[in-house]
Amino acid sequence: MSYTVLTLSSQRRVTLCGTNVYPVPEQHPDRVMSEHDLLYIYSGEQPVTQEDESFSLQTGDLMVLRAGSHHYGSGTCSVNMRSIFIHLNALPGDYKAEDLPPEEISASMDTQSVVLPTVIHCGQKNECTQLINEIIDVYWSHRPGKERHLTLLVNLLLDELAFVGMESETSREEWTVAVISLFKKHPEKMYSLEELAESVNMNVRTMSARFRDIMGTSIHQYQMDYKLEAAYRDLRIGEKKIKEVALSYGFTDPYYFSRQFKNKFGVSPKQIRQRDPSANINRTPVI
Repeated sequence: MSYTVLTLSSQRRVTLCGTNVYPVPEQHPDRVMSEHDLLYIYSGEQPVTQEDESFSLQTGDLMVLRAGSHHYGSGTCSVNMRSIFIHLNALPGDYKAEDLPPEEISASMDTQSVVLPTVIHCGQKNECTQLINEIIDVYWSHRPGKERHLTLLVNLLLDELAFVGMESETSREEWTVAVISLFKKHPEKMYSLEELAESVNMNVRTMSARFRDIMGTSIHQYQMDYKLEAAYRDLRIGEKKIKEVALSYGFTDPYYFSRQFKNKFGVSPKQIRQRDPSANINRTPVI
């Protein structure tokens, strides 16, 4: 497990930040940056590899892409994924650390540095996401003292991320990973809540409530979104008929599949299948 150690400093600057939305799946850029990049997944999924570690980022995850590290997309993001990025200048006191013991991570909370795991499970509605949104708002504003305010906000965010990261090393309970793995291992199956609860040895009510707290959406909606986004990618490739794609993701009724697909994406499966796979239409620009 690798960590990034960043100093809390009045010299910390936001060099760029904004939001990206991907109507058509794309890979994260293959690059080495001279700045740190905080990549927050507001909604959707994105696989990213940094050096020799690969991560499947989910809604509410924040990844620390270190200055000087080689990172790239190890696959395409989900349809309509929305991500937020914050680029920070690298300072002399920043460095990469490997396999820090818990007591050393805890002790860092009393210093002028923060220890951040590569991926922090922030969730969707908490102090971290509020600070991220405030940084975006202030960066693009014309308010007096903007740079000083941004530095204060960034240091607050780094401090909060360190605290959440220290907890999130164990807080994203293993059963959520097990549930999501079932969806990916058997995409042709529509799992009931009862089946899922039995597989992780929990009752339905507790499992459903805790999944929503951790992932920011219901189990049913997560499963449905995963299937529809995967179907979208298959239809873009155009090698299978619509009925075949629907069946491969557990939709035995093609009319129900088409209705759910259009409700999510605003277009029919037929329209997606007929598009040029290389065209990323209606791309929302960085703001």
